[in-house]
Amino acid sequence: MSKSFTFKLYLIFSIIAILMPTLFIILVQQKIIISFEKWEISNFIYFMFTIILLLAIIVNKIIRAYIKLKQMKSNLNIGDRKYSNDVKLIDGESLFNEIDKINRNIRILKFENSILYDTAFAIYNMASIQELLDTILARLVTHTNADFGLIFLLEKDELKLKSHSNVLYEELEKTTFRIGEGLVGWTFYKEQGLLTDDVQKDFRYIRCISDTRAQITIPIKMHEKILGVLVLGSKKDSDFGESDFKLINTISGEIGLAINNAQLTAKLQKENQNNQRLFELTKRITSSMDLEEVSNMGIKIVTELIEVQSCALGIFDKVDENKIDVISSYGNDKKDLEFNGTVEEAFKNKHMAELKADKGYIYSIPLLSKESCIGILHINTKNKLTIEEIELINGTITPLTSALENAFLYKNVERLATRDGLTGVYNHRYFQNMLDEYIRKVQKDENDLSMAMIDIDNFKKYNDTHGHPVGDLLLKKVVEVMRSILRDEDVIFRYGGDEFTIILPYTNSEDAGVIMEQIKNIISDYKFEIGDKEEEETALDAETIKESMFKSEKLFNSNIFKKWISEKVGLSKSKSTSNTFNITISVGISSLVDVNYDKEMLIKNADKASLKSKRNGKNQVTIWKPELNMD
Repeated sequence: MSKSFTFKLYLIFSIIAILMPTLFIILVQQKIIISFEKWEISNFIYFMFTIILLLAIIVNKIIRAYIKLKQMKSNLNIGDRKYSNDVKLIDGESLFNEIDKINRNIRILKFENSILYDTAFAIYNMASIQELLDTILARLVTHTNADFGLIFLLEKDELKLKSHSNVLYEELEKTTFRIGEGLVGWTFYKEQGLLTDDVQKDFRYIRCISDTRAQITIPIKMHEKILGVLVLGSKKDSDFGESDFKLINTISGEIGLAINNAQLTAKLQKENQNNQRLFELTKRITSSMDLEEVSNMGIKIVTELIEVQSCALGIFDKVDENKIDVISSYGNDKKDLEFNGTVEEAFKNKHMAELKADKGYIYSIPLLSKESCIGILHINTKNKLTIEEIELINGTITPLTSALENAFLYKNVERLATRDGLTGVYNHRYFQNMLDEYIRKVQKDENDLSMAMIDIDNFKKYNDTHGHPVGDLLLKKVVEVMRSILRDEDVIFRYGGDEFTIILPYTNSEDAGVIMEQIKNIISDYKFEIGDKEEEETALDAETIKESMFKSEKLFNSNIFKKWISEKVGLSKSKSTSNTFNITISVGISSLVDVNYDKEMLIKNADKASLKSKRNGKNQVTIWKPELNMD
């Protein structure tokens, strides 16, 4: 809507011609100035001078406004023309035309700012980083009328595709770029954007989507750090303008900041989840006092937190630190750990040891208590552990070590409360509780259970003659023999003084009698030697000599078997000494079936049978039968 400059000036002067007389009439009426008929020539000259001065001021303001608008347009860099500061007013028409152009460009800038604001608002309110990336691409592709959009983010040493818009994943020919590879890698390496009218003519281009022509490739920055690359593509030549490139380049900083914030938020959320998870797992670990349960739970927690091929938890032997007992494991890891390699390094340095192996990575993490290293967590992984994964493991190690120490302490306290201090077998109090449990179990299965009562013959005489150390040795030797013959499920108790009881689950009285005959015969054949300090201090580790020699369908009772057992338990040593003697035992056996699952009668009848063995000459095994009167 252009108008001639003359008409515009005429209009301005017409308005002034009307306003000025009106103003003077008002001033005269208000008696601020004298009436016109009283004017002199000097008043008229003064009036004209004032009018001319006002017109000059108005024209000057118009010219300055025009120059200012031209400068604003030049500073905004709108269009391809550059303007100097010394703008000359050519004609009035150009003034109004420039005003119209500036207004149009201001509206464009407002529209672009609106796009920036809407996009920024959207990307800062996304629930996840994936949703954020998808939203960014959808808005930018729509605004620029691009055919597709891609976002690549740096992961380790490669740029990997994390989001795509207006294109199916199956249509993508390349989803990973090395730094410097293709336009994507080149943009990341050079840290500057590219506006390419036809990518087919660019030697750096590596095809990602077929039929691509024009492309905007912009690095995504967060301050000075490059996070990835944004790609907007078109299948038409020169489909993007400088304004599109500038807009995307401007918003890339906002995108980088938003992605960085989203990554930090996701990391914090994950850390919070991990902390909550570790808290719950720690509660589970510390809630148990059973060593095996604690170790199994520790292995389970580690395998839940990170991906492992195998995992083992080993405890150092208190006697021999070079020996490690594996108490829990996962995967194909060996059931025992050797004190070498990463295990030895972790033990000596009190710090995690790492080794690159053929099939992945090996890690040994020491379980450190206040006093020493109590064990090793041995892990085999396919991939190298990340810093985050190492922190998760370290967060688990401390409560796991404390729980293991508590389990050890509880086990020792339990041992003191339930075991006999001299022989190491369970005590009388524990016998009563355990017998109740066994009776409930076999009664539920309608099965049998036998109990043996063992009394060492003439034990008081040996104590009085040779002293209590010899008596203690006799008790230990009897226990060793019984442990070597009994099955794993059989349990020995020290009933009191020189009396022992044995619970034999799922065993009838006849089979129990065969087992006790073997024990009786081996003990009676052994020559006890007095005065040999080394012999008195000999105590076999019953756990290493246990053998499942008892089978219900095949029982051994030969001289060869007795000789083999004697050699195993160390009872056949022949040493020259001035004082040797033999001991014997009297055994009584009763069965639950015979007493209709009555605990008190079971104990009473076994005791009766033991007394009958003594009355009948000792060194005997007597089985209580309902039809026999043993009173």
